Amino acid sequence: MIKFFRKIRQNLLMENKTGKYFKYAIGEIVLVVIGILIALQINNWNENQKLKSRTQDYYAQLLDDLNNDIISTQSIIKEFSNHQKEYNNYISSYDKKGLTPIKAYEQISKLALIYSPITFNTNTIESLQGSGDIGLIPSHIRNKLMNLTRLQKTTIKRFEDTGKGQLEITQKLSGLLGATTLPKRLVNQPEMKKFLNIDKNLKELILVYEGLHRWKSIAQLESIDRLENIQKETGVIIELINKEQNK
Repeated sequence: MIKFFRKIRQNLLMENKTGKYFKYAIGEIVLVVIGILIALQINNWNENQKLKSRTQDYYAQLLDDLNNDIISTQSIIKEFSNHQKEYNNYISSYDKKGLTPIKAYEQISKLALIYSPITFNTNTIESLQGSGDIGLIPSHIRNKLMNLTRLQKTTIKRFEDTGKGQLEITQKLSGLLGATTLPKRLVNQPEMKKFLNIDKNLKELILVYEGLHRWKSIAQLESIDRLENIQKETGVIIELINKEQNK
């Protein structure tokens, strides 16, 4: 093609058609510029398609993380709510007369001490921030994702902080009782039961259990409120992402 254009220019010069030569040269330049612009447009279109495809992949990953968080937080809220019901049932036992130390101890010692940790799926948002691709996400969604991440981190930190306080009380309980399963194991071991004489610690055991479950109750109630707020924010973000995907 280049040789073809060059031959035309040479023929025009040889025929002394200077005016036509310059017009042709200008036309050739215009064609080259148009060709470059078209190539740039195609290249830009290809790049935009790649970015759009990558953004859609991120949307899919974000939705996967957020929907999993909805499921896991709902499970934790349900678990914590059940613990609250059990604790409140124990508290209400004091409304009736005739509660003996043994009965009080039996009831409070049955309350759950172990519960699920609070975690969130943050792989995609961390990948977006680490790679710099966070800019691919529209600002109205990006800002909400950042706010959600802060809420999640605050919730985890608050939960872990209260967990440290519970750990100290649990250590004291361990010193008085040993393992929480020990009383059940001693049922068929009268000699061991007499030797250990755990009942002598009954007063301290009840008080330690009281402190432990009160601390746990406050922590879980606060976590339920925070998790419900996180669920609402997560739902809003899911809706926004779905709208972006459907554009």
